[in-house]
Amino acid sequence: MRAGWQSAKLSLSEFDRPEALTYHASCGDGLAFLLKEEVKDAGLEILSDNRGGVFFQGPSKKVRDFCLSSGISSGISFELSSWSDIHGPDDLYEVAAMFPFEKLLSPKTKFRIDAATKDNLQDSRYATYRLKDAIFDRFRAQGLELPEADREEPEVLFYLRSRMNQVKLFLALHAQPLQRRGHGREGGEAPLRETLAQALLRFSGWKPGEALYDPFCGSGTLLIEAALRMRNGGWVNYKSLSRSSIFTRLFGPCKAKEEWNSKEILLFGSDISEDAIDLAKKNAKEAGVADLIHWNVASAEEQDSSLGFKEGKIVTNPPYGVRLGDKESVSELYSRWGESLKKNFSGSYVAMVAGDPSLLGFLKLKADKEQSVTIAKLKGKLVAYRID
Repeated sequence: MRAGWQSAKLSLSEFDRPEALTYHASCGDGLAFLLKEEVKDAGLEILSDNRGGVFFQGPSKKVRDFCLSSGISSGISFELSSWSDIHGPDDLYEVAAMFPFEKLLSPKTKFRIDAATKDNLQDSRYATYRLKDAIFDRFRAQGLELPEADREEPEVLFYLRSRMNQVKLFLALHAQPLQRRGHGREGGEAPLRETLAQALLRFSGWKPGEALYDPFCGSGTLLIEAALRMRNGGWVNYKSLSRSSIFTRLFGPCKAKEEWNSKEILLFGSDISEDAIDLAKKNAKEAGVADLIHWNVASAEEQDSSLGFKEGKIVTNPPYGVRLGDKESVSELYSRWGESLKKNFSGSYVAMVAGDPSLLGFLKLKADKEQSVTIAKLKGKLVAYRID
């Protein structure tokens, strides 16, 4: 046996000491700076970071609370094992076959492997096959009924990563995408991803207890994500993670924290489309936050007294022209909306996602801050303005 193989973690005793594990929180391109803020605010130690996320460690309770409350993380995992001196897929098979996967996977447990490998494991798909073979053969050697590989509805999710002759195996704390929040929401036209909505809320500086208005609310994602910060003590991932066997094994069962008791409506959404508002109401009900949001059918340029919002944070994802002929009409919308902001919302703070930054000039506002992000493969920006 090679020396590098001997150094592999072949024990799962770390499950009893979650504070000893190395965790990784992943995020969208351009959002790592906000994810780092989340990690630091949770009192955790950042080990390293890159465009794809943050590696961190910390006390068990702080790690647990971060996982439950992180809105920007698209996935959270921990390092299960690491191996060096891996020269190809067959080496990966040999060393993985020594790992006690039977302590993680019960017979017929559905699992998936997501691989992003390079250098000595050039073909990620083939590396996945060899790891899968090692898991099945390990079970056969133990005389156990096999688990099931399932890409669509896995119960356990592994991440395989490699660089040069180094290979790391991570185990996700949740099998389904974290941004689903454990709810069955429907996206409307050009829906805003939940993790980007949470990033925009943090970028804006909004906190629970402040008034918030989204004038282009669409299917309601941003306001629903804000409302989730007002439920269960800000544990936006409570429904997702409380159902996870891996999370519960590490941190034990968790009980939902206190509810939001204020009867004052602080979250307001409007959209020119009645169908969009109907969908937003349906999604809010599905997420269990319908009582926290006031919806209104209106264009962003209109300020109607029935809205209820007067001053506070305006956070939104306005439309941007992506089809031929759209840009001219959208630029006119930005111009009218910019005038409305100055006329009707003096004293407010506006933060938005700009899918096409060239449209921002039509607002005729001076940016307070901005940050480049990737939105649906487009180079965009988070940008904020003070309305004086």
